[in-house]
Amino acid sequence: MKKTNLRLKRAAALLLTVLLAQMSYAADYLVYSVIGDVKQQKANEFVTLKARSTIQSGTRLSIGKESVVTVIDERSNKLHSLTTTGINSVQSLIAKSKSSKSLSKQYVSYMVKRLFSKESNTLSHPSTYMQTAAAAYRSTTTDSLLLNTLACLATGSTTVERAVTLPQTQVSGDYDVRFELISCATGEPITKEVPPNTSCYVRVSNGTKLPLYVNVLDIDENGGKYLVLPVDEAALCAHLLVPPESTVSFTSEPFEFMDAKSKEAFLLVATEEPVDFSILMSPIRGNGGKPLKSGLYRNIYETK
Repeated sequence: MKKTNLRLKRAAALLLTVLLAQMSYAADYLVYSVIGDVKQQKANEFVTLKARSTIQSGTRLSIGKESVVTVIDERSNKLHSLTTTGINSVQSLIAKSKSSKSLSKQYVSYMVKRLFSKESNTLSHPSTYMQTAAAAYRSTTTDSLLLNTLACLATGSTTVERAVTLPQTQVSGDYDVRFELISCATGEPITKEVPPNTSCYVRVSNGTKLPLYVNVLDIDENGGKYLVLPVDEAALCAHLLVPPESTVSFTSEPFEFMDAKSKEAFLLVATEEPVDFSILMSPIRGNGGKPLKSGLYRNIYETK
């Protein structure tokens, strides 16, 4: 009788182990953002993976060069950025990931709610301040700290915008970040002298051990401004997150140089937490207060 009970206990323990393994293998992950060429295997074909979808541990993903998919694990309250190229299961990609960020349960709940709200479906290149209800986790105070950082670039009566376009202005930040503009036609970095109507996209390199949110502000010599990467109305900046020690190409956000002669300065701005990058479209002025720790990098191009 005792041997029978022992066998039953062992069988029950083995069954529990198998069930737990299956549950772990079938765990769900929410797709936070997709940058570049990322596909999901469905049956015998690979289809483009989209943000705001759900995938499992066993889902097989194909990740292209300089591409990244970031997922939310609601069970462990973590954000995983997956960059390993080739075809791998989500479970394998997470095991190889060097970028797993722990978050509070409250913030994960907030992100999921905002990520799947109707407002977050809209991406735009704004010319005015973005209105959001995200003040609980991304306050306007943080935005003003970023403006204080950029305000330091101005000297005397020179505005920030004008200072950025001047080659002699020293631009340096707190993080090791840089970018190149890549020709859509050749896949190679463009030179400082650009032919008219050249189509490009941004390639960003994050040399730090931190995931960073990025955007690039284009300022021409007449003071005109354009935010190269779109912002989301949910203020999550999910699609702007570049993992640590990685290079990401924003191939889905191409833009074109003008057909007339011009000189344009492109300023990369990188922060540890999401900010409302659309504030850069308004005149950049500080309030003399504390600056926000940020990465800055500039390139100047001239259309001939």
